[in-house]
Amino acid sequence: MQNITISLETPLTQTYMVHAALLAVKLLALSPLAAFTWVNKGIFPNTDIVRRAYLSELKNLAPFWIVGALYLTTGPQVALGTTLFRVYTIARACVILGYATRPLPALISDLALITSYFINFYMSLCVIYKYKDRLYL
Repeated sequence: MQNITISLETPLTQTYMVHAALLAVKLLALSPLAAFTWVNKGIFPNTDIVRRAYLSELKNLAPFWIVGALYLTTGPQVALGTTLFRVYTIARACVILGYATRPLPALISDLALITSYFINFYMSLCVIYKYKDRLYL
């Protein structure tokens, strides 16, 4: 197995960090939404939808943060890794917009959810494949 050095200076690591931070900001922004009066005036129809959106983000972002960091250790191609991180971020934004009074058609929101799931799944498989020899130690 070749040694792979992860540096904070590599473009892919920086791309991951930016997208991880963007997703964290989006998650943090959902928390106070339930407290504002404008939540019930059209952006989110009620606080239960905000709560469901927040829980959806928690369930999906935690694995992304962990698996994304592990994926960096597999030495992926920069273009592929960058694309995965960008598409994941866009997909999660579409999922949240799908919660918000359905400005997006349900099909787009559902496809975005499936896309984000498969990106996490793909990166997980890459990590498992890269370190499969360590399963038997």
